[in-house]
Amino acid sequence: MNRKLIAILIFVGIMAASIGGFYFLSVPKEFYTKEELIENHFYVTPEVKFQIQEIVQLDEKTYIVLHNSYGENYGSSVWIWRLGKWENVGSSSSSGPHILNNNGNSYVYWNLHPDDIVKTIEVYVTSRRNYSITNANTSEHNEVYFPQIQVKHEIDIGKKSYGHMKVPSEWKMLTCSVDLNPAKNGLLPSSHYFLYQYRVLNEKGKEVRLEHTHRNGGGGSYSGDYVIFLGHVQSENLE
Repeated sequence: MNRKLIAILIFVGIMAASIGGFYFLSVPKEFYTKEELIENHFYVTPEVKFQIQEIVQLDEKTYIVLHNSYGENYGSSVWIWRLGKWENVGSSSSSGPHILNNNGNSYVYWNLHPDDIVKTIEVYVTSRRNYSITNANTSEHNEVYFPQIQVKHEIDIGKKSYGHMKVPSEWKMLTCSVDLNPAKNGLLPSSHYFLYQYRVLNEKGKEVRLEHTHRNGGGGSYSGDYVIFLGHVQSENLE
């Protein structure tokens, strides 16, 4: 066998191994069943009343698992296909509205206690008025005014107290449009930012507090920047 043939075989072997490795890392395996999740990924004992309410596939590399324990704590966990395995990147025992970002897509998801009796979730993107001056004492002096921004999206949650919704495309268009800062460095001042907030309403359109959802305080852990927490918006701050 001559050297040229050996070199070709080595090259083919390297390429095959590279393709196989890439396929293994990038193409997700089938996600866990409810039984596999309970057996291997959640702490469950005969004394703990635990159930998985629903496994939600958002895309081929993103899942949300909605669950409750003791019939009181309604939580969720976020699973991402990463480095050749399904990884739990976020878990909470008390899940009000959150935003999940992955693969260029964003979703609002929630798991509320049924006793809170919520009919509608209002999700807001807000930004306060701001005025910025950059390079004040130079020839590149620049002044930028940022108007008050308040965009609301209503979610009718229906009969289930848990679910998800894809974030409206207008939100991304809105936040990107503000990036058109005339300053030459193209960066927004650090004092300017968007808030993602929520409030919930009952069937009469009156605001309610998530007293049952949050009454035990909840708890959780998150890794990476996949999950954005939604704070409760104060009605007096709305215009």
